[in-house]
Amino acid sequence: MKATTDVRPHEAVALVADRLADPERVAAVASRDDNRDPVYDAVMWGPLTLANGLPGIALLYGELARGDDAWRPVAHRHLAAAGRAMSTAPRHGLFSGPAALLAAAQTCAGPQGHYSALRRRLAGWVAEDHSERLRAFGTRAASGAKGVDWAAYDLINGLSGTTRLLLDSATDPAETGPEVTAALAASLRHLTRITEPVVIDGHEVPGWWVPAERQIGERDRKEYPHGDFNLGMAHGIAGPLAVLCSAYEAGHTGTDIRDAVHRVAAWLLGWTLHDEAGPYWPARAAWEWEVAPHRPAELFTRTAWCYGTPGVAAALFRAGRAMGRPQWCAAAVDALRAALRRDESLWAIEGATVCHGYAGLLSVLTRVAHATDDPELRAGCRRLTDKVLGCAEEAAPFGYRHLMRFPAAARSPVPHRAVNTAGMLEGAAGVALALMPPGEGPLPWDRTLGLA
Repeated sequence: MKATTDVRPHEAVALVADRLADPERVAAVASRDDNRDPVYDAVMWGPLTLANGLPGIALLYGELARGDDAWRPVAHRHLAAAGRAMSTAPRHGLFSGPAALLAAAQTCAGPQGHYSALRRRLAGWVAEDHSERLRAFGTRAASGAKGVDWAAYDLINGLSGTTRLLLDSATDPAETGPEVTAALAASLRHLTRITEPVVIDGHEVPGWWVPAERQIGERDRKEYPHGDFNLGMAHGIAGPLAVLCSAYEAGHTGTDIRDAVHRVAAWLLGWTLHDEAGPYWPARAAWEWEVAPHRPAELFTRTAWCYGTPGVAAALFRAGRAMGRPQWCAAAVDALRAALRRDESLWAIEGATVCHGYAGLLSVLTRVAHATDDPELRAGCRRLTDKVLGCAEEAAPFGYRHLMRFPAAARSPVPHRAVNTAGMLEGAAGVALALMPPGEGPLPWDRTLGLA
C-alpha cells in the first residue's frame, strides 16, 4: 500500500474533510458492490450508522465547526442525508439507527442549539426504544433465566451506549422530558444490577456472564461452551464502567452507582495479566478461567480500543478519577506504558481506523496523556500519530482505507483486504477525528467511544 509521505495532522484532516464533504459522492463510493466486508460478505456502507455511515461523518464536521463555522453547512448536509435514510435503517443501540443520528445531531448542535426539534423527536424515540428493551430484559430475568447477552449492556449495540445518549438528553432542555428521565433512571438501575454477582452452578460470578446459548455466533458458542466474561470497551464490561462514570460525573452519585463502579474496577484489576512488557488485560475470559483458583499465564488480547488494554485502561482511568482512587489511574497508566513497550507485532491491530486500528489506540492515549501529562504517553501519542499519518493515501477515495482480515488470509501473502469506509468507527472520518486535539467543548465525538 503506497502511503502519502510527510503528511502533517492538519493536512490529513483536511484531506479527509475534503473527500467526505459530499454525502452523495460518499454513498456512491462506499456502497459499491465490490466494497465488501470479507467475513460477512456485506457492503461496507450503512447510511445511518456511526461505524461506516453519515452520522459518523457528521461527527467530524461537528467537531470541525467548533473552530470554523464554515463547516456547519457540511455537517448539515450529512445530517439531512442521514435523516432521509431513517425509514430503512436498522435500529441497534447507539451505533445504528435513530440513536446514531441523535449522537451526531447533539455534537453538531453547537452553542446555538441547532436541530432542537429533531433532537427532541429522536431523544423521545431513543427513550421509548430503550425502555422497551429494558422491559424485555426484565421479563427474561423475572422468568429465572440466568446470564445476559451483549445487548443487555454493551456500548455498540446494547444499553450502555444509549444510556450515554440519554445522560446528555436529560440535561438539555430541548431534549429532556418525562420519558427521557424515566428511561435514564431505569437504565442506570439496570446497569448497576448487572454488576452484582450471581450464583451459577455453585459459583458466584459477575452478573454480566454471557452463557453459551446467548453468544452471538456458532464460533463463540464452541469456543466458550460454558459462557464467558467480556472485558472490552466495545462489547464488554469496560463500556458500562465508562458510562457509569459519566453518570456519576453528571451528578448521579448514589451509592448504587458508586458500588457498581467499585465492583467492576476490582474485577478488572483482578484480571490483570503480565508478560515481558508488563501488565495487560485479555479480551475475554472463559467461564473456566473465571472460576479457576489461579489466573492463566496468558490469554489472547489486542492493543486496541475495542478489546484489550487500551479500552480497559481508559475506563479504569476514568473510574479512578471519578471515585478518587489514584491507584486505579496508576494501574491504567502502567498498562498503557507497557502496551507501548510491547512489540508491535503483538498488538493485533490493523491499519489506521478507530475500532481495532491505530486511531483507536491514539484516541485513548490522547485522552489519558492530556489528563496526566505523562511523558511516555505523550511520546506514544506522537508515535501513533506518525503511524496513522503513514497510512494516508492520496489515491484512496476518502484518504484512508479500512483494513480487514478475510477467511483465507492465512493462506494468502496479503493478510488484509482494504475497503473504502467513510464513517467514524471503521472509516476515514474516525481517523481524522483521532488526529484532532482532544475536544474540550460539550458533547465531544469520543463520548460515543466511552472516552468522555
